[in-house]
Amino acid sequence: MPDPQTLSSQRLTEEEDGINPFERSSLQETGQVVRFQCISHQFCRNSWNTSGLIMWFWKSRERFSLDELKYLNEQLQRVTAVNDSNKDFVIETLRSIAEHMIWGDQHDPSFFDYFMEKQVMAHFLRILKDSNKNSGVAVQLLQTLSIIIGNIRSEHAIYYLFSNEYINNLITYPFDFRHEETLAYYISFLRTISTKLDHNTVSFFIKTKNDEVISFPLYSEAIKLFHHEESMVRIAVRTLTLNVYNVDDECIQNFVMSTPVVGYFSDLVTFLRQQSINLDGLVAEAARTPQSAATIGRLEGAIAEIGDLLFYCNDIMCSGIPRLNELMSKHIANLLVLPVLIPSLCPDADAATSTGGLQVTPLCSMYLLSRLTHIVKRKPLVNYISAGLLQSTQPASSGAKENGFEGSSVSALRSLNEDVTSESSPTLKEERGVKSEGNVYSSNEMENEGANHMTNCESRSMSPRESLLAHLLHDDEKLVLASLCVLVSLLQNEALDDMLLDALGILPRRKRHKQMLLQALMGNQSEEEPELFSDPPERFEDDVTLRIQNFKIGDYVDFVNVPNKPSSDYAGDPDASGLRTKHRSEVLNALMQLLCRRPPPCAEALWHAGWLLRQLLPFHEHRLSLRRLSLLDSAYAAAREDIIKELTDCWCDVIPSVVNDEWKVCRKALESPSLQRDSSFVLLPKSPDPRAEGDVSSSVIGERMRAAVKVFVALHQMKSFLSEGTWPEFPVLAEPREEAGSFVSRLGLKLSSVRVGTEVDLIEGKAMPCRVAFERGKERSVVLLVVHKEKDAAGWLILADETPSRDGRGIVRVIAPLAGSKPRVDDDHPRWLHLRIRSPHWPSADAGKLGTGGSRVKRLVDGRWTLAFSDEQSCKNAKVLVAEMIEIQSKLVKEVLAPLLDPSPPHKSLEQLVSENHICNS
Repeated sequence: MPDPQTLSSQRLTEEEDGINPFERSSLQETGQVVRFQCISHQFCRNSWNTSGLIMWFWKSRERFSLDELKYLNEQLQRVTAVNDSNKDFVIETLRSIAEHMIWGDQHDPSFFDYFMEKQVMAHFLRILKDSNKNSGVAVQLLQTLSIIIGNIRSEHAIYYLFSNEYINNLITYPFDFRHEETLAYYISFLRTISTKLDHNTVSFFIKTKNDEVISFPLYSEAIKLFHHEESMVRIAVRTLTLNVYNVDDECIQNFVMSTPVVGYFSDLVTFLRQQSINLDGLVAEAARTPQSAATIGRLEGAIAEIGDLLFYCNDIMCSGIPRLNELMSKHIANLLVLPVLIPSLCPDADAATSTGGLQVTPLCSMYLLSRLTHIVKRKPLVNYISAGLLQSTQPASSGAKENGFEGSSVSALRSLNEDVTSESSPTLKEERGVKSEGNVYSSNEMENEGANHMTNCESRSMSPRESLLAHLLHDDEKLVLASLCVLVSLLQNEALDDMLLDALGILPRRKRHKQMLLQALMGNQSEEEPELFSDPPERFEDDVTLRIQNFKIGDYVDFVNVPNKPSSDYAGDPDASGLRTKHRSEVLNALMQLLCRRPPPCAEALWHAGWLLRQLLPFHEHRLSLRRLSLLDSAYAAAREDIIKELTDCWCDVIPSVVNDEWKVCRKALESPSLQRDSSFVLLPKSPDPRAEGDVSSSVIGERMRAAVKVFVALHQMKSFLSEGTWPEFPVLAEPREEAGSFVSRLGLKLSSVRVGTEVDLIEGKAMPCRVAFERGKERSVVLLVVHKEKDAAGWLILADETPSRDGRGIVRVIAPLAGSKPRVDDDHPRWLHLRIRSPHWPSADAGKLGTGGSRVKRLVDGRWTLAFSDEQSCKNAKVLVAEMIEIQSKLVKEVLAPLLDPSPPHKSLEQLVSENHICNS
């Protein structure tokens, strides 16, 4: 029983509360709970009229209601100091207020009226100051305001939140950023504010004097964190600043361009330059330790960071502020392109000294140039970069290496120039005998003049354009692909002036036709354009070169102010036309030489070179020298032989399917190259080349096969394009002959599909009993079957268990590919038959490419079957059967590929092309 004293106390409490016990019971039954008894009791003692207040406190509140918001606010007001005992309560209250404000914005405007009336923002600031920089409270307050600002849709509510300097006081509050979480929520808070900036709201965040902005804490505090080591903080700063630049307010634009705030932009490009130098170091470190996942991770992070920075710079230049666009272009030109990227294309000791050591390797330089010209679409800057590539450099001192290049690439460049010289058309050979002053060269003078151009690397350094061509012919596939990426990105950039494209030798043929048509319509007299692979005069004081010198590299303002001369004005100059044709011939010859190289370059290089040739040599003007097309025929024949060799190896059965797959990939790459993906491969450690490895495992052989297919398909499509003007949408493959299929069925089983667990016929003479042990000490009796798939070249080796209840039937237990099994009788045990089982996975689609983006697949080790037969003859019979089936399988695949591997494909012969004037018989 309850204690009488307890009952007496309970009755006393009920009487003092003024509540009938029956009423209390009724309230409890309905689920309503009496709250704040102590408060109501105190009010009664002071003789206050508390009946209304008491009923309000007793009344239950809905989850999202104005009463609940009032209650939360009053609880927050009672907090005089934040300590460990009430910290959690304050955090939960702040979170609940944010939820109520979001709900009220969408359902009940009175919520925000109360928020403004009670000046809740002022209480927030007081709580922050009273928290003594408690990280938990600061984080929750920043998160609360970020949620409210980010989700409030009412313009009236936004204006209130931003008024009375509440937000500015929070922005400038000295948070303790030693706690990473505080900094993360702080920068997120600033970024959220920036999303609400426009011509009207920005006035709440600035201080003005004489109609000029003298303070903008939101922007000033954010850019202080631009160099922060945490990438998410840097990304948030970039987002915030772009939101500021997009505000259409002249005062804000003037503030951004004022001193000292404007120094942020030079600081940005300097940071980009330092990141580029750091990237170069990471590339070298990854090359030394290619198996280090940590190093590869840092390298990939640096690549992503530089990509983000370049996109950020482009976004700034596209923000619509002319002065800012010009300033950023100037900084990128004078702080990155001129002192670092252009000189690094052809490094030497003098160049390193002149640039203060701010150099990177040619590989990194070309990567950055390709990314820069791929991302940036601002015409003056893109033209500046292209003009820099055409600048001649001062003579360099001789050294062990010729201008920083290995002898192979320089020799290739010399050979390239000789190719251009040797393939001159009769028209141009006559032109080469005439000087611009009207004087006549002797034959010896012409030879000396041509020999002095771009061949004597010991006496002068190469121009950046010549360096690009030298890298294009380098033995290092990374340098080859990097130089191709630069050419592709330049050609794809619509902002680049046609004049500079023509001077670089990469103006598309369709644009040249437009220029010639425009000249004809305007009545300009110009000589007929020479053949593509004919050599122009070796040295000209060309108008293009003079105009490029007027760009004054190093003085960007002069460069910007140079008027753009219409392309049609200089295109008719015979001297300029000759040099442009020469540059174009050098590029085309280099691309053809790359396509014909043995061993072949990586697949990406073939695709990019093919795409460039498509642009420079459209099908309706496909004029090639007989020598060049003959070299292409030789390269194509060598690639064809590589495929034929693979028909006798362990992946012959999948070659038709791989050809179909690679045909689509190659066609797509030749139509639209993937620069963003391919260019980053040049910096990552190169995957092992299966063609150069001594490993004979099926995984390596499969990669070698796939690489050979990539090369063959690329050359086949380019040969078809250069001779016919187009290529088939699908490869031409044949169906296996019925006679071959019937012959196979006489040797082995012929099934439409095979799966583990299915029942098969054990036909006498085709099922060979044997024993096998997949685990030590656990031998089992099985039957070996050789199976051929209907209407296909696929074949399998099957081990089946005999079914005791059904004679002549068996259950499939294990399946392995027939191809590559290499049957061999053991030397010491003539009843044992060894079979190699290749990897169950197809060769990677990345085989034959320069890189795999860090996602290398670990190669699997080949499996082995050792089957024990009852006698030696049975073992020999099994070996013969398997070997015969492998040979027939190879023949079936050859039949399927016969139309594609025909040594006399449906391309036009050289004699036909010469007779139809499609090539130059020089």
